Amino acid sequence: MNKKTIYWTCGIAALIIILLIIWAALGGNAKTRNDSPSSDTAGSDNLRNYLKEQDALMAKMMEDMTNVESTGNAALDFLNGMIPHHQAAVEMCESYMKYGGRDEELRKLAENIVQMQKQEIQQMQAFASEIKDGGAQNLEQEKAYLEGYDKMMSSHHSSHASHETPANVEAAFAEGMIMHHQMAVEMAQAILGNTDEEQVTILAQSIIEAQQTEIAQMQDILKRVSAAHNS
Repeated sequence: MNKKTIYWTCGIAALIIILLIIWAALGGNAKTRNDSPSSDTAGSDNLRNYLKEQDALMAKMMEDMTNVESTGNAALDFLNGMIPHHQAAVEMCESYMKYGGRDEELRKLAENIVQMQKQEIQQMQAFASEIKDGGAQNLEQEKAYLEGYDKMMSSHHSSHASHETPANVEAAFAEGMIMHHQMAVEMAQAILGNTDEEQVTILAQSIIEAQQTEIAQMQDILKRVSAAHNS
């Protein structure tokens, strides 16, 4: 075999090897793309899982709040309804951070809600124990409070059942928590003027102020994350 033939044979062999390497690389990349979910698929899964968890949390909360028994004391009724409401807020935030949490401002807000509402749950449990032990009753105050409470529950039963599917987990959390905070505001407004328990009045005023501020913040965040998704 002469040198020309040897060079030609080696060139063909080298070309074949290069083509095999390219083919393997392309095949490997294609396999990787097929085996791993796209970011859109992962985002859809997270949204679906979050909404499923949120719906379960809200259903349990509404059931617990509907089944709150009349005690004869408006303040005690208020606390017994607000405790499961706060607990649902904590669990919604934890669910959001599990399935989303990509927006820094919204994640920080969720972390603050968890911290503050856990503290308020402990505070309300202590208040409820004191009021129950005291045994004070005022059926007229309770009737006035429960009228506002029942109106709030009826309104929010329908609003939670009729929401459209949001664009992403961030939007889903913001939308759900805005409605959830509005419930707390309306409950707190209903107890004002219908209890002689000063500590409960102060707590209700604090809830109104804090949650109205957070509602405004979440409305701005919702506009931002929805605009970013549509752009």
